[in-house]
Amino acid sequence: MTLSIDCLWIAGVFSDNKLSMHPQKYFIKTFGCQMNEADSERMSVILAEQSMTPVAEPEDADIIIINGCSVREKAVHKAVSALGKYNVIKKKSEGNGPIIGVGGCVGQLDRENLFKRAPYLDFVFGTDTIDNLPEIIHRVRSGERKVIYAEFDKSMDYSTETKVDPGKSQAFVNIMKGCDKYCTYCIVPFTRGREKSRKIDEVLEDIVKLVSRGVKEITLLGQNVNSFGKGNENTAKRLPLELNNPIGKVGPKEGEENFAQLLRAIDSDVRLANLKRIRFTSSHPLDFSDELIDCYAEANKGGVAKLAKHLHLPVQSGSNAVLQKMGRHHQIESYIDQMSRLRSLCPDIGLSTDMIVGFPTETEDDFQESLKLLDLLQFDNVYAFAYSPRPGTRASKLKDDVSLKEKTERLNRLLDHQLAIAQKRYAARVGDKMEILVEGLAKNQYMLDKGDRDAKGLSSGLIKTTTKRVWTGRTTCNRIVNFATESPRNLMGQFVTAEITLATGLALQGEWLADRVIEGQNQ
Repeated sequence: MTLSIDCLWIAGVFSDNKLSMHPQKYFIKTFGCQMNEADSERMSVILAEQSMTPVAEPEDADIIIINGCSVREKAVHKAVSALGKYNVIKKKSEGNGPIIGVGGCVGQLDRENLFKRAPYLDFVFGTDTIDNLPEIIHRVRSGERKVIYAEFDKSMDYSTETKVDPGKSQAFVNIMKGCDKYCTYCIVPFTRGREKSRKIDEVLEDIVKLVSRGVKEITLLGQNVNSFGKGNENTAKRLPLELNNPIGKVGPKEGEENFAQLLRAIDSDVRLANLKRIRFTSSHPLDFSDELIDCYAEANKGGVAKLAKHLHLPVQSGSNAVLQKMGRHHQIESYIDQMSRLRSLCPDIGLSTDMIVGFPTETEDDFQESLKLLDLLQFDNVYAFAYSPRPGTRASKLKDDVSLKEKTERLNRLLDHQLAIAQKRYAARVGDKMEILVEGLAKNQYMLDKGDRDAKGLSSGLIKTTTKRVWTGRTTCNRIVNFATESPRNLMGQFVTAEITLATGLALQGEWLADRVIEGQNQ
């Protein structure tokens, strides 16, 4: 009965104590990581279940939600700046404008302070209260002001069901949440709480439903997915029973479920024959076990067949002195050993990482150690950021002694250094035939013809394709590939093979081999 009442109130507009019935429209703006993207998709499905419809522009919405990230100061500024922009829309409507809410890590962390910064804000909710959105909106529509739902779920049990829009070929699947590492710079434990994991059997049932609806690739999500299973009894006696890591043992214990078990359970489940790829993010070197590395071996050598040949493993710095101050609990030599063993099992793996420059006390010598690490490990992608202190973290108590100018200069140097590495690695793929999961039409519908193959031309889009559509997708090693075709087929969500013809440090360009086969048949 409660659900039907909520549906009634949310389907209409509450104005002058009367319910004016017309379908409600919502707009969600997302800032942050893949966890935030998954949360926004969950919000969208929950609101759609309440007979609401999404809109592409905030001006058309009855409800505007900002799903904000607070991991870095810049992301918080983006969320607050968006609030001001949406308030302009609210003012123009003279009392009949949209209600505005803030969720995600920003809502979890700032709560009441958001109302002080933006008095026109209607509601705030946290990372554990997304499923309460119908009730929150109902309360605001009923006349309540400054509604807050931002309490953590304090139980250690974690159960959920993935919600994705119909027709999706890819899905984010939350398998655990929270983090117990407490790196000195990181605010995640304060915005996502302590680590807790779903049970393997529940995750399997969740994925089975997704695959039955057409999902072909899943990304397993968590703040630290390779500590998955801690506290959950391994009642099924799945293998491996125990995890080993030369760095130390801080993850699941013997007798508990673990991440390697989950990957192998997904791979071997006969109900998931149509699942093509498994990805995961994010990880911590401290829990990156030998057993997880073994999952990257070829299937005939004991590896997980569906596991994508890609790993994102944040290192943060190449300097042991900085890593110690960051509270990372691993040394750079151990990280290098892990990557060396991984590449020996999977030479074609695509590697990416996170790096922070300008952490308190970082010297030029420390920074040079980070550049040396890039040269040694040859990452495909590096997500680099200038350090910004986050409230409540231990690092925020340190003297922020690297100037903003120096942080910016080091960040640009690191990005330029990495771009040169990526350009060489991507160029080595020219001529390869690579399988791609098509994610949709490319935003830039420009491609070079076969006679103009320089990288500068590729990035600038000098030649416009008039008779072809340009599609984009990713390889198993997570490289972006764009290709053009005259085929009228809808390739969205399809696996196709393309021969790589051009490369930059950011993407590859290819020729869809199906076009070539069709041409040959017509001759």
